[in-house]
Amino acid sequence: MSAGAVLAGTPGAPRVMLIHGLAGSYRAWDRVVPFVEPVARITAVHLGSTRSIEKDADDAAALVDTPTVLVGHSRGGLVATALAERHPELVSKLILLCPSWSVASRRSAGRPIERSLAIPGIGALLWAAASDARQRAGLQSAFAAGIAVPDQFVADLRDRGRGNFVRSSRAIDDYLTTSPLAERLKNLAVDIDLVFGELDARVAPPRDEFATLHHTHLTVLPGVGHTPPWEAPDTVANLITHSLRRTATAP
Repeated sequence: MSAGAVLAGTPGAPRVMLIHGLAGSYRAWDRVVPFVEPVARITAVHLGSTRSIEKDADDAAALVDTPTVLVGHSRGGLVATALAERHPELVSKLILLCPSWSVASRRSAGRPIERSLAIPGIGALLWAAASDARQRAGLQSAFAAGIAVPDQFVADLRDRGRGNFVRSSRAIDDYLTTSPLAERLKNLAVDIDLVFGELDARVAPPRDEFATLHHTHLTVLPGVGHTPPWEAPDTVANLITHSLRRTATAP
């Protein structure tokens, strides 16, 4: 299954593509879209492939035909990066929200429960036995303390299924093992906003790994966890609209 998309926004406006994270859907952007649709044509991608980051990037690239501001959350940030690597003519700007930037940066992936889900037999039993409440508790690390896990995120995780979750997670490791994010961004000829949440429990914010990348602007959002599109949608929308203004005036 290739990527699908939901379209919104203003005809004739600059293009923006929103790419969701691991075991999610286009609904992760529900709080961002109303802020952005008056000034952009929006393609909110729903990824179907779990074979590789590169395959997802090619599927997403098939949905646009003009230079586009790519906004990727978590795993979607790696998909956006791969799209820029493989189809640079389609990318005018990258906004990467809480992407894993190395295998070691993936705090949650090394925890016993996520490792257990990848074990054949045992993982299937654990997934089948998990109630909605249990899955909601597992998703809490994607949000800052005090932020209730939205029903939509629980439903998306359940709909994706264990196999999708495990394969999609493994694809992250494969992509970053081949080359970490800093090395990949260094080779891109596009401006990049790299954004992390101060309270992210799933991905460790970087220290100096991106300091030498002069075309990359690093921001840490105070009081925000792993999911800025839901926790700080106005801030994410401001990043997008600012990028649209910048790309519109660039020579």
